Amino acid sequence: MGDRSEDLRTRRLSDRALRERGQLPLSLLLEVTVPLERLRAVALEINVAPKGFRVEKAPASALAPALAECKEPKDLDRVVELLFEPRKEGIAHPAPATDEPKPSPAEPSEATQALRFQEQESKRLQGELDRSRATGQRAAERESSLRRTMELQAEELQQLRAEVARLRDRAPAVAPSASTDAERELVRRAHDLELEIEARTVADDALRRQLAADRSRIRVLESEIEELEALLPKGRKRKAPPPEPEPDKRCYVPYFLPSFYKSLIGKERKSVERAVQAVFLFCTEGHAYPGLEVKQLGGQDTWSMRASLGLRVYFTKRADGDIEVSELADREDQHTTLRRLKER
Repeated sequence: MGDRSEDLRTRRLSDRALRERGQLPLSLLLEVTVPLERLRAVALEINVAPKGFRVEKAPASALAPALAECKEPKDLDRVVELLFEPRKEGIAHPAPATDEPKPSPAEPSEATQALRFQEQESKRLQGELDRSRATGQRAAERESSLRRTMELQAEELQQLRAEVARLRDRAPAVAPSASTDAERELVRRAHDLELEIEARTVADDALRRQLAADRSRIRVLESEIEELEALLPKGRKRKAPPPEPEPDKRCYVPYFLPSFYKSLIGKERKSVERAVQAVFLFCTEGHAYPGLEVKQLGGQDTWSMRASLGLRVYFTKRADGDIEVSELADREDQHTTLRRLKER
């Protein structure tokens, strides 16, 4: 309210000065610039009474003209001195620079509050960016795993179709009932694989769309963080994190033990090929390749990797960092295989 009253008084003086070509009457200056309490005090002091009012109840609009009409030089000087007295309201004289009030440390300035808000917003966006990056990384790993599974299933489906065609070619030489049953079973398995591949294709498309949305969100967050960090002072800017260590790019050398070759007896050639491909893929790509699902088995220094849906390759690590491939076995026989490997 004080600022608004001061604006109104200033505007009143300006309008009057414009109308009067820069001339302002003493009564108006007294009314606008001098506090009412001082006008009443001086009126009592020099014995001036406004018409129609008691001095204690008179408004400034009645006191100011009465004081400006004083005829005695001494009284008029006393009235003029009112214009130069310090005041608590009205248009106050500017105080010296040394007397300017200092902001209280308990009440932060608007700039400090804005700076804190920018820092908090930057931290929030950085956290959201980290979460989006982690989600994108998981989606990429899941997509790679699905792609690897689809490739394996496509190979198995192609193999089944080739087997169906081979059985059809041999149909005259085989008993009709046996040929029909085997062919029907292969057709059923091929149909199931086609349905599973189609479902995985749909899931892969959904993951691709999610990954694209995450990458777009990451770019937006990175842009917002750069804009906020540009607004921060140099001393308040967040230090860049230390560079992450580069992943181990060494190539492992596999040592196939006699037990591995023994476990290949009775296995189809396609299964053996997948096992060898998985071993060499691990040796070149390492533990992080998602399609292999490399993991250490509890309670012993034995590891497993995925060769196909139902096959696992078991290996151990050597002292020099390379690996010894010990066995290829069905996934359902994992407990039996682990017990046998532990007894060696």
